[in-house]
Amino acid sequence: MNLIISIILSLLTIFFVLKNNIYLGNKLGIIDEPNRNKVHKTNVPLLGGPTIFIVLLIFLFLNLKSSNFNINQFVYLFLLFILGFIDDKINLNSNFKIIFVILFSAILIFLDESFLIHKIYFEISNNEYYFGKLKIPVTLFCILLLYIAMNMSDGINCLLISFSIFALFTINIFIFKFALNIFDIGILFSLIFIIYLNYKNIIFLGNSGASLLASYFIYKLISTNYFNQIDVFEVISIFLVMGIDMVRLVITRLLRKKNPFARDLNHFHHLLIKKFNLFSTIIIYLILSFGPIIISKMINIPTLFIVPFSIIFYFILIKKLN
Repeated sequence: MNLIISIILSLLTIFFVLKNNIYLGNKLGIIDEPNRNKVHKTNVPLLGGPTIFIVLLIFLFLNLKSSNFNINQFVYLFLLFILGFIDDKINLNSNFKIIFVILFSAILIFLDESFLIHKIYFEISNNEYYFGKLKIPVTLFCILLLYIAMNMSDGINCLLISFSIFALFTINIFIFKFALNIFDIGILFSLIFIIYLNYKNIIFLGNSGASLLASYFIYKLISTNYFNQIDVFEVISIFLVMGIDMVRLVITRLLRKKNPFARDLNHFHHLLIKKFNLFSTIIIYLILSFGPIIISKMINIPTLFIVPFSIIFYFILIKKLN
């Protein structure tokens, strides 16, 4: 019964955002204005993050007794969401954002032992490698990589939302082999419905939405890896395309003596959408991201053997699209 009430209240919330998007965006001061480094042509409110967060709160509050609520996960998600929300309002300096992400992550590491990458598991050799004294810097480095990569991948409508929906299912069901908990369901439910609002330019995810989603995957992956043997290449394969694209952009910008985190239209998804329509762009991106793990599961071989093909196709496309 509580789940049904959660769904109804969440739908009402999303409908309210749909009908009052401009008013809410102006009231909160989170309007994304078009410029030469953006693909949209009109003002769009950055309400994706707040909408996801409110829907998640509804699901968690109404199903608190029946769920295995993790306060550490919620606090971490809340902190990165607020950081992204402030960024949407005042456009924080990239260095400040990185410092705060490191600070919030370090505090949680101190409070939560499971929020540490103690080891990684290689299914191909059935071995674990332990980081020992390097576990804290390794953890912070991996957190930063995923946080930056996910934020940089949010450049066209529906891409990061589509990616997150597929990643949520793939990670929980195919890699972890877990049933979805109420936290997962709250995130998933909000994404499924706001993807339409994003497609119609009614709302954008904003940095608050991208940061919220990044925090969800960061905590989920690290904490689950602490208690289980998770093949590192299966996880890497999902985020590899956005990770490689991030590295390519940072190196290219540094060589051109530009800010490595400055906005431009040279992202993989921007290059794709210049040649293909939105649907084809998203499909290509998703195939390169999830193809290796899906194929490896279908033919029962290690994901590591499929990943190189995804990397090769990525660089072939980059060369042809530039």
